[in-house]
Amino acid sequence: MSNVNTKDYWDNRFSSGDWENKKGRYQTKSFALGYIKYLPISKDFTGTIMDFGCALGDSIPCYHNAFPLASLKGMDISSSAVDMCREKYGEIAEFYQGECADVPSVDIIIASNVFEHLSNDQVIAESLLKKCKQLIVIVPYRENLQYNSEHINTYTMTSFPKLNKSQVVVYSCHGWSYYGLTYIKQILIKNIIRPFIGKKILRQPKQIMYVFENLDKI
Repeated sequence: MSNVNTKDYWDNRFSSGDWENKKGRYQTKSFALGYIKYLPISKDFTGTIMDFGCALGDSIPCYHNAFPLASLKGMDISSSAVDMCREKYGEIAEFYQGECADVPSVDIIIASNVFEHLSNDQVIAESLLKKCKQLIVIVPYRENLQYNSEHINTYTMTSFPKLNKSQVVVYSCHGWSYYGLTYIKQILIKNIIRPFIGKKILRQPKQIMYVFENLDKI
């Protein structure tokens, strides 16, 4: 499956306003509020948290509220996104433009809804784990991939077999928003019609969170 997720592609989505028009900010915040209660991070954590693939940075205030003593950083492949992050959230976090090779050493890296976009996702996970004590990856669970989609990987309980998992959590998710409709509302609307056209009822989407430990740094 080809991968559309290039730097130019994401620079255009962010700079053109397409991400915001399709409620991408809401999506990022909604995902963060959904998984933050499962994060194995104490409220008094004083280390550094890196949001890898931070988009426009809208998970950062969620982390700031949940872990007020932590030092926060964000990184995205898109320079357009990073410029907007610095303008909106620069007072509570540092932001960097780059890829996995450019990530500085930190205590915890969180990658929310990023890995489904990445080629060589196993290699990238291994590379990121070398930069931190704990790598937390959140992705859609058992997603049915569509042709020419931004999503090129699907995940199960047995994904990332080479990495040391200390925790795996599957949980229900309200999903993302598209033109003002959360994904769960889209499902409810579609489920009114689907039985009449001979299609199965859609179920609420789920996410899976993997917690990987770097045993050399703990």
